[in-house]
Amino acid sequence: MKVINIKKCMLPFLGYFLVLDASHAIGLATGPSLGIAGFHTSFNSKQQLQKTSINNLALQIGGFAKLDVWLVYAKLDAFFVLDWRKLPHKLNRDHFQYITLPLTLGVPLFSLFRPHVGLIFRVPLSGLDDSSFTGNKLIASYKEKINGYILGLGIDLGNIVMDICWEFARLSIDRSSISADLMDGNKAYRPKQLTLRVGYDLLG
Repeated sequence: MKVINIKKCMLPFLGYFLVLDASHAIGLATGPSLGIAGFHTSFNSKQQLQKTSINNLALQIGGFAKLDVWLVYAKLDAFFVLDWRKLPHKLNRDHFQYITLPLTLGVPLFSLFRPHVGLIFRVPLSGLDDSSFTGNKLIASYKEKINGYILGLGIDLGNIVMDICWEFARLSIDRSSISADLMDGNKAYRPKQLTLRVGYDLLG
């Protein structure tokens, strides 16, 4: 019978606990936070092969709460958003206002990095109430809710809490539902954006 080498069996577990940061076992961080988000997407148009673009730049103002529980953490952000957004059909929408609530779960590494995944919920405070855009699924989704997913990386520098996130919508839509003038109308498009958030931990 082969003797099991206990030291060799323990090495993977020791490595696991050295990489992961147990932080304060159970700890709470909370404070104010600012964020900026944006994206730019271009589509080929059937009309003289011109480009149709969708873009935005959003300012996020709010706060966060982060709960450490041994080797994992949960973080909830709450932001009021001012979104300067250009939608199809030459519609320029300034200050499209909504509340965004990203909820993330992650693992702290080396007391510095926090890779995480999560869900994002948006609650609009104002709609796009132009009857000429009735039937446009992209605009309709912004009028209602855009719920989606998050992949991101957090960085903790003392009391400074940073998060870089790639956010993408839960569902895709056909390009033809954005505009009938777009080429490859049967191809799917999933709304997405890159977000940077910086908070200050008042309890650190």
